[in-house]
Amino acid sequence: MSDNKSPNSESKPVTNAAIKAALMIDGARFECYGHKFKVRKTEFTSSHDMDSLYAIGRDEVFGGSMNVNKFGPTCVTVYSYDMLGNKTTGKFPYKLIMLVD
Repeated sequence: MSDNKSPNSESKPVTNAAIKAALMIDGARFECYGHKFKVRKTEFTSSHDMDSLYAIGRDEVFGGSMNVNKFGPTCVTVYSYDMLGNKTTGKFPYKLIMLVD
């Protein structure tokens, strides 16, 4: 008799592609760097052919947010501008993200 377990009995690690797909859903929540964040997706219904815009913000009442520059293969790159027009950038590596309900 074999001691091998069936593939369905083991838990599989979550891939970067799966995390990326989950983060591209409006309202997705996740934890990273010890804080909770929420994804907001804005879609345009006009006749113009525009892509959706994404923003990631703290999951709090008055939490700040940053715009998503791109969902890359290993991380989400975000940016924001302060009142003086200085650009701030940051990254959320997929390996540090924990999806929450």
